[in-house]
Amino acid sequence: MSFNNPDVQPAPVTVGRWTVTPIIDAIGPALPAHAAFPSLPAEDLETLLNELGDDASNPDRSMLVLASQGFAITGPDRTILVDACLGGPKTLGGKGMRGFESRWLASLADAGIDINAIDTVVNTHLHHDHVGWNTVLDEGGMLRPTFPKARYLVPRADIEHFSGPGSLPQKHIRDCITPLAQADVLDPIDGELQLVEGIHVIPATGHTPGHQIVEIADAGQRVILTGDLLHHPLQLRRPDVSTALCVDGVASAATRQKILDHYADSGTWFYASHLPLGGILRRDGDGYTLGTDA
Repeated sequence: MSFNNPDVQPAPVTVGRWTVTPIIDAIGPALPAHAAFPSLPAEDLETLLNELGDDASNPDRSMLVLASQGFAITGPDRTILVDACLGGPKTLGGKGMRGFESRWLASLADAGIDINAIDTVVNTHLHHDHVGWNTVLDEGGMLRPTFPKARYLVPRADIEHFSGPGSLPQKHIRDCITPLAQADVLDPIDGELQLVEGIHVIPATGHTPGHQIVEIADAGQRVILTGDLLHHPLQLRRPDVSTALCVDGVASAATRQKILDHYADSGTWFYASHLPLGGILRRDGDGYTLGTDA
């Protein structure tokens, strides 16, 4: 099993007037398990992965199975995109993952999403696998916004963290964020924001300084798109455990626990960018689980 384009995409979920369509860019063993969870003793990690089975890691439990995923929200006169996955060739960043060629734009089209209809792009945070398709190369080899009629809503705290004074050079920021500012389509945001009635961007700091999630609520139904609030289903069982990818693991764990506790057992459909499937969030002992029945 390799980290590559999926053959089948998840089904859309209806939330009142809105339809939420997950679009997976790639899925497969993507992250070394021990490197991802260095705070977990090896025997605890192995036990958790064995309990979760082959859908969550490869057979020898050395690699975590992850997805790279974005979401389209379509409804009355609006098409909103949450996260832009891995992306294609860039002038600075090369082709990204070796041996991987993203078909995500084609998957969007297959799902009936016209890139010219997208009016808003929300990046939950500015890690490379969430901003890749923000931009594309034009015929002259210059980077331009992929979605020509969209405003791009990006957490200001992440811009400052990844490109501010004293930060390390980040190729994906220069490739996927700077061209948006140059095209005057970048909107840095702070705090909670209502995009339209029933759709809110909500701060969820920890994984990155500006990490944010999106809530869609209408007609008594609710979906949350949680970005990298968690990376792997073992964090539903152990929400106290953060990955090495988090800028602030302690804050990430506290935010994860707070958000999971807030939405659990409320009938809320839960999606995380790196979990291939979503589900209704419920408490399960000291942890949580995702189910598919109401």
